[in-house]
Amino acid sequence: MNPTSPRPVYLHVHDGIGEIVLNRPEKRNALHLEMWSQLAEAVVNCDEDANVEIVLLRSSDLGVFCAGADISEFSTVRSDSASNARYKEWVQRAVMGLRDLTKPTIAMISGPCVGGGTELAVACDIRFASDTARLGITPAKLGFVYDVAETRMLIDLVGPSRAKDILFSARLLDAEEALRIGLVDRVIPVAQLEEETYAYIRQLMQNAPNSLRGAKAIINALVAGAPTDDPSLQEIVRASLDSPHYKEGVRAFIEKRRPHFPRLP
Repeated sequence: MNPTSPRPVYLHVHDGIGEIVLNRPEKRNALHLEMWSQLAEAVVNCDEDANVEIVLLRSSDLGVFCAGADISEFSTVRSDSASNARYKEWVQRAVMGLRDLTKPTIAMISGPCVGGGTELAVACDIRFASDTARLGITPAKLGFVYDVAETRMLIDLVGPSRAKDILFSARLLDAEEALRIGLVDRVIPVAQLEEETYAYIRQLMQNAPNSLRGAKAIINALVAGAPTDDPSLQEIVRASLDSPHYKEGVRAFIEKRRPHFPRLP
């Protein structure tokens, strides 16, 4: 990580990891319009960079993940439905870009994770949270309605009844409740959060990248309603058996060694 970067959102690529870092700690990483555009840009760069195998969304400050959207600019950039259209475009480029990224994505959450912060975390494949994490989605406190696509993702994660509770109450859930309802996948003491998150990423990177990307593509398509006999999904499975990754995996198993899987473009 490069905590001295002046950008409120920056991308740091190292050891196969693309770290998208929220870096506005003086404002608790409250997301203004420029940050949404920088998030969208970072997601595209991760998708296009062959050196990135896993994407990690995190804060430069483990005291706070994200306080939500920067409400101070709502009276200008989001004052009504017309001005909201441009704002929403950048938000959805970032959020749906994360959701649709071909590579696995992990959110590392610590401290408050509110509104747009939870929106970004839900768009990731896996969420690791510290025991200090508190998550919530709060449009009901501001008088607008949460967007349809993001509501769909929340329902897919926690179910309709719990999604209603989160949106109706606009309350913040502590880490244990978030784990219990499936809003996060693991809760880790804050002192061990980075160590365990990076250990998990290294574990993923020992596996075949075509298997990870194929599993993500199939799961996302099935959740979106694709039939199990969808030819494009069946083709992902078929193609994997002709891949150099499969050949290397079998060869390494027979030779009793760790496989060395080639990177994907």
